[in-house]
Amino acid sequence: MQVGSDKRLNYYRMAPQEVIAELRSHPMGLTNPEAARRLARHGINRLHRAPRTPLLLVFLRQFKSLFVLILLISAVFALYLHDGKTATMLLIIAAVNAAVGFFQEYKAERLLASLEQLLLPTAKVIRNGQVQAVDSTAVVVGDIVALEAGDAVPADIRILDENELATNDFALTGESNPTRKFVHAIAADVPLAARQNLAFMGTTVATGSGRGIAISTGMQTELGRIASLSQATHTDESPLQREMNNLATRITQGTLLLAAVLLIVALRADLGLKAALLFAISISAAMIPNGLVAEVNLTLAQTADRMARARALVKKLSAVETLGATDTILTDKTGTLTKNQMTVTNMVIGRTIYRTSGTGYAPTGTILDTQGKALSKRARGELSFFFAAGALASNAIVSQPDAEHPSWYVLGDPTEGAIVTLARKAGVQTEQLNLDYE
Repeated sequence: MQVGSDKRLNYYRMAPQEVIAELRSHPMGLTNPEAARRLARHGINRLHRAPRTPLLLVFLRQFKSLFVLILLISAVFALYLHDGKTATMLLIIAAVNAAVGFFQEYKAERLLASLEQLLLPTAKVIRNGQVQAVDSTAVVVGDIVALEAGDAVPADIRILDENELATNDFALTGESNPTRKFVHAIAADVPLAARQNLAFMGTTVATGSGRGIAISTGMQTELGRIASLSQATHTDESPLQREMNNLATRITQGTLLLAAVLLIVALRADLGLKAALLFAISISAAMIPNGLVAEVNLTLAQTADRMARARALVKKLSAVETLGATDTILTDKTGTLTKNQMTVTNMVIGRTIYRTSGTGYAPTGTILDTQGKALSKRARGELSFFFAAGALASNAIVSQPDAEHPSWYVLGDPTEGAIVTLARKAGVQTEQLNLDYE
């Protein structure tokens, strides 16, 4: 059964058995037929997103600028005046402008689609009394979900039992440290970050294990609520777009006024209506800065390319200028603005301070002495007990890049992952260490 948001907010204030009874579930999980009925009734467990704009509309959107419309109108007048070269050049300029904007948006959409990997493809649920691996989209309200270190939480879950369970909630709460979970009900009404008997869709399990019951799925989750808000945002014109439209409006007004004056002058000179019209149009068209739009867009595209090389994604070219016109940026100190990575940079062994090189979880770097020189293999060997003890005390698993992770990543607590990486930089074979000291 899918519940409303007001009802869902009360689950953290209810005892585990009360939640199970309210959702008409069982500690041994739902039956497969019941899970199928709930899935058919309430839909799959997936975030809905606004429908993508068709590529044709994305391309046609590039012609919304008043300057581009002036270019097209000028091309039509040029054809009327039998000036094929000018008409061709104007159409090429308009096409280049549209192509630059279109390909920038297309590349950004492709990259954003590759980033939509908030959920792992499978989840462990208890059905018919047995643990089953199911597609995460098939999780329904009332499912009993099993969680272990490294798992992605497939839905909003009320914790039923746990063993040192902690989750990485930074995407929702802004807290960079893992949030420790517990089972008991909370008596008072507390904010989201303090509901420590809940686990939320889109977060990951940092340490420990546990079980919980799914209380909401899909767009009814906290992550779904954020997705709904983000899809309802309205985008205003950038300062540059407003300025370009204002300039185009003034140029258009001036051109029409000049054309009217020249037409009257030509008629007074007895040129005839057609000749006077051609004279007025040709002189007025020369006022239009035909290359301005292409120059602006190419400049913005070059800037967007430089930002892309610095790993900053620009979806629309106008955003480049908006960022340049920004005086103040207000940010949170943690949360989605951070990588949630930890790196050991300094350590004290005895009375000596050592430093390390390299960042992130990749074991690239070494241990440096007080002079900033890399320690010899012999020196690292003398300190190996320090690094081995740290690695053995850590439950995190640091893994190499794979199909779902473009760089080295950690399963478990980020701090413990940093200590494992430190041991690897010191030459400790952490995999063999875990086998030797089970």
